[in-house]
Amino acid sequence: MPKRKNVYQKSLSIGVLSSALLMAGCGTGDSIAENPATSEKADLATTASDGSGETEASEDDVETEEDQEKEEAEAETAATGEDEQVVPADQMGISMPLPLGTPLADLIEHYGQPTYDDYFLGSRLVVFNKEDGYFLDDQNVAKGFYIGNADISVFDTRIGMTFGEIDEILGAKGEVGYDESETQYYLNIHYVENYKITYSAETEDGPVVEIVIIRSK
Repeated sequence: MPKRKNVYQKSLSIGVLSSALLMAGCGTGDSIAENPATSEKADLATTASDGSGETEASEDDVETEEDQEKEEAEAETAATGEDEQVVPADQMGISMPLPLGTPLADLIEHYGQPTYDDYFLGSRLVVFNKEDGYFLDDQNVAKGFYIGNADISVFDTRIGMTFGEIDEILGAKGEVGYDESETQYYLNIHYVENYKITYSAETEDGPVVEIVIIRSK
């Protein structure tokens, strides 16, 4: 929290059918001859072209299966697009759950209601679970990060490191100062990619307790 001051039916065989017709007294040789042809035609229609005896799937069945697979793939892609946010290349080094440019409504859908919602460092800040924060612009879209979560990586730096460790990782000495007006913390400011990153600690050689990231370009 920021610190502030205040989804088959089989025909009869020739023998069975002939017997049935003779017993009824109405069978003829011609009528019997027609049925085997029909039966053979039905058998041929269901026999594979290689003579293996295996039935072939009809073109309609194949097309139906292909259509179903295509629809399932499209649905999966659509779901992925809805659930996952596209992270800009320059934010890949910042492991916050949602990227800058995310509207407040989407932040709340992901996290739930904020545990902090007030103005901080001149902008509206909403913090969730008391540690993942987002600065908002006038359209309530995330324009910066407030980090109080040690599990979040910021270009390989994180909460709990000292200014010296951060300088070593980032490969440059940061601008160190003291914020008398609002946080009353010691600050170590670095510019990485397109961001101004401010690390805050209670003492100049103590562990960082919060990180503020604002787009600088």
